[in-house]
Amino acid sequence: MRAVATSLMVAATVLAQATIVNRLPFEWGPGPDLVLAAVVAVALTTSPAAAAGCGFAAGLAMDVLPPAEHALGHYSLVLCAAAYLIALLRANTGPGGVDGPGASLWARLGVVAATSVGVGLGYVFVGLAMGDVHVTWATVLGNIVVGTLLTTLAAFLVCPPILWVRSLLSEGEVSGFQGPASVGRW
Repeated sequence: MRAVATSLMVAATVLAQATIVNRLPFEWGPGPDLVLAAVVAVALTTSPAAAAGCGFAAGLAMDVLPPAEHALGHYSLVLCAAAYLIALLRANTGPGGVDGPGASLWARLGVVAATSVGVGLGYVFVGLAMGDVHVTWATVLGNIVVGTLLTTLAAFLVCPPILWVRSLLSEGEVSGFQGPASVGRW
C-alpha cells in the first residue's frame, strides 16, 4: 500500500511539474523542481535501490513529457544517482538524522537544497559529456542558484505530504508475520 500511495503522489508531482510549472513563463530562468523535492522525500524514507528506482522513473517521465528539450535519459540518470546517494547516506548515518520522527523540517529542506545543487551540477556534467549545445556554464550557474532557491521553497508544499503518507503506511501488508526467525519455534 505504501508503494502504491508513493507512486501516485510522485506521479501527481510529475504531472504538476510537466503541465503547470514547466509551462509558466518565468522571466528569471527556471522554476521550482517539484519532482526533485518529491524524489528527495521518498529517498529519505526508503532503501537506496527503491530510491534509485523512484528517481529513475520520475526522471524518465520528465525526459519524455513535453516540453523536454534535452536528450532522453539525461534527467533520469542524474535524478536516479541523486536519489540513490541520498538514501545510501541516510541508511549509513543510522537512526535519527533527517528521517526520524524528531527530524527538523529545516534539515530536510537542507537536503533538498543540497540535492538541487548536486542535480544541477550533475545535469551540467552529463550535458557537457553528451555534447548538448543548450548546456553552458555561463547560463547554468545562475539557473542552479535560482532553481535551488525556488525548489527549496516549493519543498514546503511537496515534501510534508509525502513524508506524512509514507509514515502512516507500513512497509508490508502483514505486520504480524515474523518471517524466517519464527520457523521452527512452537
